[in-house]
Order: sequence, then C-alpha cells, then structure tokens
Amino acid sequence: MLKGLRVIDFSHYLPGPFATLRLAEMGAEVIKVEPLGGDPARNTEPEKEGTGLVFLAHNRNKKSITLNLKEEQAGKLPFS
Repeated sequence: MLKGLRVIDFSHYLPGPFATLRLAEMGAEVIKVEPLGGDPARNTEPEKEGTGLVFLAHNRNKKSITLNLKEEQAGKLPFS
C-alpha cells in the first residue's frame, strides 16, 4: 500500500514509534534516527537480549541509524 514511500522517523517513546510502525506495516520504508547512545526505550525493562521489549515491539520492520545531530553533516544526511 505504501511501497516506495520513505519515512524518516525522529520520534521517541510511544506515540511516534507506534505511528511509524503502522506505516512500516503498510509497506513504507521507515528509517529511525536515534541519538548517540540509542533511543532511551532500548534500555527499558523488561528486556530481551539486552534490548527493551517496548522498543522492539514499536520499532520492528524499521531500519535504524544513529546520528550526532550536533554535527553539520549529520543534520543533512537524512535529507539527501
């Protein structure tokens, strides 16, 4: 349904990741941009193999990248 659509996801915690999960489930390519150290939800309990289950549930079917958005080049990367 959404094949060919690319979504850049800067969201964290529940509402944003849940919304972009739905887009990914409909076929969009979702690229999750995480801060240095990763999304804070990665470290919530309960965990599976060191990653929070809430994070895993809401970010499946997505690609993920970590960027230091304080660097000028990193801020331009998602839009190139």
